[in-house]
Amino acid sequence: MKAFAALLDALAFASSPAVRVRLMAAYLERAGGPDRGWAVAVLGGRLDTVRVRPAALLALAAERVDGELLRLSSDFVGDPVETAALIWPESGAAPSPPPLAEAALALAGSSRSAAPGLLAGWFDRSDASVRLALAQLAAGRRPPGVTPRLVRTAIAAAFSADLGAIEEAWHGQTPPYGPLFAWLEGRAPRPEAPAGFRPLMPVRALDETALAGLDLSRYRAEQQWPGRRVQVVLESGRRRLYSGSGDDISFLFPDVIAAMEGLDGVFDGVLTAAAGPDGPPFRPGPPEAFERRFGRKTVPRRLLAEVPVFVRLFDILFDGGEDMRVLPLSQRRERLEARIAGRSRFDLSPRLAFEGPEALDALRRQGVSLVLKPVDGSYRPGGPPWLVVGAAPRTVRALLLAARPGGLGEAGPSYSIGVLRDGAPAAIGDAPCRLAAGERERLDRWVRKHTTGRYGPVRAVEPALVLEVAFDDVRPAPRRKAGLALERPEITRILWDLPPDAADDLERLTVNRTGQA
Repeated sequence: MKAFAALLDALAFASSPAVRVRLMAAYLERAGGPDRGWAVAVLGGRLDTVRVRPAALLALAAERVDGELLRLSSDFVGDPVETAALIWPESGAAPSPPPLAEAALALAGSSRSAAPGLLAGWFDRSDASVRLALAQLAAGRRPPGVTPRLVRTAIAAAFSADLGAIEEAWHGQTPPYGPLFAWLEGRAPRPEAPAGFRPLMPVRALDETALAGLDLSRYRAEQQWPGRRVQVVLESGRRRLYSGSGDDISFLFPDVIAAMEGLDGVFDGVLTAAAGPDGPPFRPGPPEAFERRFGRKTVPRRLLAEVPVFVRLFDILFDGGEDMRVLPLSQRRERLEARIAGRSRFDLSPRLAFEGPEALDALRRQGVSLVLKPVDGSYRPGGPPWLVVGAAPRTVRALLLAARPGGLGEAGPSYSIGVLRDGAPAAIGDAPCRLAAGERERLDRWVRKHTTGRYGPVRAVEPALVLEVAFDDVRPAPRRKAGLALERPEITRILWDLPPDAADDLERLTVNRTGQA
């Protein structure tokens, strides 16, 4: 348990995913026996150990320390879980904490009424670092930034194994993953996982320079659709829906699972909300509606009706038991079209015709982000990725309304911007400024000189400076005076010489949103 506690502490301060992978891989290399498997289960969210509420931890501590000291400590630390673990009185005896396997299994199998007693007994036998780890375990807290995919990546790094092979075997395994580790250590063959996840083709953003040097005649284009990339699997009578990172999300979408009847195989696509019941083809609904179906532990029946979803498929990996990944895209597409014709909850991602750079640019100017795929390319996750070409950014001339300094974790300051409505400024959102340092410094000087009011760290300014702002899309925003807001805006130029009335009118954005401009 001591080693796992040290890992949790290090992960809490890890600066990047790569560092987290290194830390977990080092632990897995050293750890042995069941502790290693239960650590993977805890970090990957595969074990429910949530048995103690933070308030119950403070109540346990209150039985052992002075109440005023506990109150002051809680105010200073700010977190009841950490406070209870750190203020717990030392017994004076040599620490003898339980192994991770014992603690994890005991918590997972205990009731909420019995868990505090278990925890108190372990606390009496442990030092502060182990108590904190046990408290986090009982409260269901995981280190920030640690995802199931990152845990599998660490396993691959620890055993110098292929991540794709691990992911194909992963969903047939249960904690503490004895057969999986036996295979990774060379003591047994790779375990089979019916209806398991297969690694997806990676995608990579393509910049303008690389796009200019691309032989477009070798590629086919499809639109990049909003939603979440998923893998649809029906094998051996088992139906599964996996996220793009390989997590089983079947329980969140029983309507999709039910519609998989007879769809034997493995398919790649995008899951999104439907704007209405008509289809196929379906019309994608607003992203905020789809997010209501994600990130939940249960899905109320009413939500299934309020937010219908569908899967827009664009590739097939297995047709029944036949592996299609070795075939070129053109042949896989033909088989996919034949397999899903007329099915409910599923439709096809249309192919976009283009000839040369001019036609491709015309699509991008329509606000379409594209995915370019080699016509003769096989489905090889370890090979060249599919290429994402973003839509040509749209721009608007906006007025600077306020400036806010960057907060913790933010890249820099943000600036409130607006357009003209009936001759007066109307806010449409906040935008970062990624211009050269000299230009940003000049902007900051202008803000200080033209500040008309301060609201905490925010400086309101005279609406007299025109900015060129690039954005991806326009969405409704009822809480804003303008009624609209920009998606992913960014200040690309400061138009120092233009007068305030050169800013665009709100009507231009309204027309832009309806697709008429």
